[in-house]
Amino acid sequence: MPLTDPNNLKKKILEENRRVHALENRLYLKRHPEQTHFYQARLLQETLDTLDRGLGGSEARILELGCGTGYLHLPLLQRGHHVTGVDLSPEMIAALQQNIPGGQKARSHLVVMEVEAFAEKDETTYDAVVLSALLHHLFDYRAVVGALCARLKPGGLFLIFFEPLKQEINAPLRYALHKALASLDESIYRGKMRALRIPLFEEDYQLSDYQRQFGGIDPGQLTETMTQAGMQIIATKKYCARRCGVSAWIANRILNTPNTFNLLARKTGEK
Repeated sequence: MPLTDPNNLKKKILEENRRVHALENRLYLKRHPEQTHFYQARLLQETLDTLDRGLGGSEARILELGCGTGYLHLPLLQRGHHVTGVDLSPEMIAALQQNIPGGQKARSHLVVMEVEAFAEKDETTYDAVVLSALLHHLFDYRAVVGALCARLKPGGLFLIFFEPLKQEINAPLRYALHKALASLDESIYRGKMRALRIPLFEEDYQLSDYQRQFGGIDPGQLTETMTQAGMQIIATKKYCARRCGVSAWIANRILNTPNTFNLLARKTGEK
């Protein structure tokens, strides 16, 4: 199956994502502490507070793509929303299902499906669409985002969270310090994973994290795609994600070397 053919490449990327996320399984967030340490947890809390304010503080019907083991799904349920979670990994969906409190299960609907296929098949409209650390896994993230914009009601919100940012660090010294901190941070992380006996699958990510080979996601391209789909960009936040919370604090408060971004947009038109 030659990967020079776009259709074959897209199929292979999906196959690799299914395989890698089956390996990650219920330990996904333990392998990715950059999403759960104190610095990132505070950013997540602030972002979801902003989302709630934009939704008017009421119960909303939310579509979450790439729900995984519940990074966004569980706090959204806790806030009283009705959440449809979609993920291509049955293993991760099963792990998430086990972690949903009994009183919240009625507000959670979980679907095992590739997100692009779901966006093409689903005709429901939602108050919000949210996704986290998903777009860099996709062959054509702009097409997927454009299709998902159509799933929003007028006035609905689209939250893109924790995506790798194409970096532009022009100061050589600052960039050197950025790389040194990243190296130290990664060494600490690897030592912790060895101590916990949690295996890493670094060689397995090359194709599944497809967009990283191009340096990440360009928020400018997303802005163009979403504007053409009738969206108004509310805010784009750029920051530095690191495995350890202290490293993230240094990278953001001292070095100011962003490598990650969030984006919040609203669909134009009357609610």
